[in-house]
Amino acid sequence: MDAKTIIDSLVNKFQDSLVDAKADSDIRVSAYLEPEKIVEVCQYMKDELLFDHLSSETAVDYPKRNEIVVVYHIGSYDHSVLMTIKIKLPRDAPEIESIVPVYWNANWYERETYELFGVKFNNHPNLKPLVLPDELMGDWPLRKDYEGFPNRTARNLV
Repeated sequence: MDAKTIIDSLVNKFQDSLVDAKADSDIRVSAYLEPEKIVEVCQYMKDELLFDHLSSETAVDYPKRNEIVVVYHIGSYDHSVLMTIKIKLPRDAPEIESIVPVYWNANWYERETYELFGVKFNNHPNLKPLVLPDELMGDWPLRKDYEGFPNRTARNLV
């Protein structure tokens, strides 16, 4: 399976929900997706397009745009194409459906993204802090307006 086949399949199936879907190269595909379609698109990718491995899931904070973008990298053990899905959420209430029912390892990525960026993953089986102590919950230390961000000490620039 190649990047063009994957993009064509996704656009044909989810044309109203995908924005800026493109093949970035022969082995990289990317698209912006409407938040309410994330589980359905992931399930389709897994079942029909052989994307069987969630490689990473995180977020990017854009305070000037008042957005948090959740980023998913999904790969395959059967072909070499890597899919990047981005979903824009409002920064003041970032909420999206959990993809744990599709990719079990999303459990850890979503917990980390929740505690560090404040993105709430609805219907997550155990959305609790992964690494932060309780007293830091709600501070969202990877958001760009977190006090002390960025810390420009020499130790942190290495």
